[in-house]
Amino acid sequence: MSGIEEQTDTRSTGTASIDMSSGLPDERDFMVAECPDIPMWSENFLFALCDRNADVAMWLHLGTVPGKWTMWEDRVLVMLPGHDGALSLRGYHHTAPERRPAGPGLEFRQITPWRRWHVSFDGFGLHTPESEMLAGVSRDGAGKPFSADLDIELLTPAWDARTAASLESGAGDMDSHDWANEHYEQLVRATGTVTLPSGDAVPFSGYGWRDHSRGARDQSLLRDWGGHVIIGCPYPSGRGWGLSRYHASDGRITLEGGYVFVDGKFEHARVVEAPRLKELQFGGETLPVALEWSGGVLELELQCERALWTSMQRSLTVGKDLDGLGLMYVINHGRCDWDGETGYFYCERSDRLNDLAPEPYYGESSNQ
Repeated sequence: MSGIEEQTDTRSTGTASIDMSSGLPDERDFMVAECPDIPMWSENFLFALCDRNADVAMWLHLGTVPGKWTMWEDRVLVMLPGHDGALSLRGYHHTAPERRPAGPGLEFRQITPWRRWHVSFDGFGLHTPESEMLAGVSRDGAGKPFSADLDIELLTPAWDARTAASLESGAGDMDSHDWANEHYEQLVRATGTVTLPSGDAVPFSGYGWRDHSRGARDQSLLRDWGGHVIIGCPYPSGRGWGLSRYHASDGRITLEGGYVFVDGKFEHARVVEAPRLKELQFGGETLPVALEWSGGVLELELQCERALWTSMQRSLTVGKDLDGLGLMYVINHGRCDWDGETGYFYCERSDRLNDLAPEPYYGESSNQ
């Protein structure tokens, strides 16, 4: 396989000539109606969105609870304006079939496969100021209201992790992972309204990223987890790029791939350089990225403007947690210039800050 896909679909306006599915069947984009007979199987949807003018970023995750098929979990993380810290919420609900995918406050509605969704949330989140994140993980307290009503337009074709890993430009495989056996990503644009804890309704017009995963997800099996990085960056001209890399505790790369989208063509790319999480910073961090594709080596510097720290070993509780392995999951948003054009990226990284793995390397079975 060459890794270059000519796009020919005509199902939607705007990107009418682009096959946003990358050849995947539409069923891959739908919610599963019946749970497969697989222990700890779950389905998970995520939208990560940011509007720099509103100074609001959201990480909105909906998933079925492994082992409890009818129970849906809301996971909501919000970066508030003016570096006022974060709101965080985790809720559970036995959701009626006609409302799924949805939890107690978060709902995702598919409008057109691979192209359009609607996202809404109405609830209360625990407020954690940035000063408290520096001191440790969040403690229980009074909730603050937050709501969102957003239309989502998908900007790039789906990057499928299993397909990417099988190409010469990729590495690793999906089957060695315990968090899913299906996973794809797309860049998005989001428009609508968010209502802040102050009660102010603020227009939202920003960029972001989505993923959809299925498969057995047992967090107790993450003992060999070394870390990961996922980054995606769309640009006003319509082009974009992204990458994913996962490594084990010994540094061995277990899943990797990248992509570049230019002039209506989606191309798988080789990851030359991907940033790791090695320390906790709120802003000012510069992250290096390099991707090799038919246009050469795309070398970029990402300027981080916002950050949210969560503890992976405490189920993504907000704040700094350097107990034990110090396994942290950090979300960043910021800007990245490419040939004079500015795009705004989403980045998530994890690493064992107290027991860093060696620098990632390719095992003997790698395509690299």
